[in-house]
Amino acid sequence: MKEDIRNIQIKCIEILNIVDQICHKHNIQYSLCGGSVVGAHLYQGCLPWDDDVDLMMTRENYNKFLSVIKQELPKGFSVHNYQLSDTYWSLFTKIVNDNTTIVQNDGAVSGVFLDITVYDKIPDNYKRKEDIFLWKMSQVVSIGKIKGKSLKAIVRNMVLTLFFRDKSKYYKFFQKRVEKNGMCKKYHYSELFGAFCNTKPYDAEIFENYTQIMFEGKKYMIVKDYIKYLQTRYDRTDFREPKEKQVAPHHQYVNFEMPYKKYLQQHMGAGNE
Repeated sequence: MKEDIRNIQIKCIEILNIVDQICHKHNIQYSLCGGSVVGAHLYQGCLPWDDDVDLMMTRENYNKFLSVIKQELPKGFSVHNYQLSDTYWSLFTKIVNDNTTIVQNDGAVSGVFLDITVYDKIPDNYKRKEDIFLWKMSQVVSIGKIKGKSLKAIVRNMVLTLFFRDKSKYYKFFQKRVEKNGMCKKYHYSELFGAFCNTKPYDAEIFENYTQIMFEGKKYMIVKDYIKYLQTRYDRTDFREPKEKQVAPHHQYVNFEMPYKKYLQQHMGAGNE
């Protein structure tokens, strides 16, 4: 298992290097995110038990990145994002190594991947309530229909069937509304469209100042006050995890030689993302 985790990390770092080169070429700011920030801070690399690499961008940088990523990715890598695909519904972006297979704990199949989450400007006034409402609706749409015969389940599923069958259309509407509210002068940042999706407010200065940090033998971009970012995200000042939490969070199976679409064909008779 430890060997698998390290090999996954190496594949993730290959993707990170590709993204880093693209961002430098197009003057796009990004930062290591979540556990990757903790790893850089404590180990100057991946957390020993972590099986992915995470990045984050502000909406302005994120949109710029999405506008160039398809033509910039080398052969064998793909971008999965609801804005660029009709078959991918997550509220964040994955850059995937198509020549590998990883089966996550929830059964999702893809190649080894790097996640990119987006942080939006959220106004510090009454319009914030509109953004939070839209965020809640996006979670309902993202999760989809639920099982059960309760009145709440019936009403929820009926609303989804009647009004929100096209997830991509709703997500894009939500995105435009949030971007419009982001034009305000007083604001904070929140991960409404992120991999973890929450409304926790981050001081604006965190996402508007960047530096570099050593990570796996090379310097990568990171928010300058990454300690304040970590304190806000995890609501604590000690970022070390106890032994019982030092476990790979994502995968149950990995194959570094098999393209994930071939795995899908062999095991599920499909080639979907």
